[in-house]
Amino acid sequence: MAVIMFILGLIFFAGLLALVYWGYWNARRLDGQIARADPTLLTTNTYRREETIQAPAGSIIQEGQLVHVQGQFVQPVQHQPRVIVQQGQLQ
Repeated sequence: MAVIMFILGLIFFAGLLALVYWGYWNARRLDGQIARADPTLLTTNTYRREETIQAPAGSIIQEGQLVHVQGQFVQPVQHQPRVIVQQGQLQ
């Protein structure tokens, strides 16, 4: 009887470890999708969403496709190293 209880304990412990690992893996996958700004997060049924964007009051969310709009882009400025020359009398 003790052997059967031990085996059942091992099975339940393995199940608990598998559940913890699944939660960790799922959280890492979600963090990766958020970091990549994955647009499928807006349409998936896997996660519950309460707020997807920050917008002014009265704004509505409409279904559609993502559109990339051309706009002004600021080019990075490349700074040249400064050389300071001290002028003085040479002797």
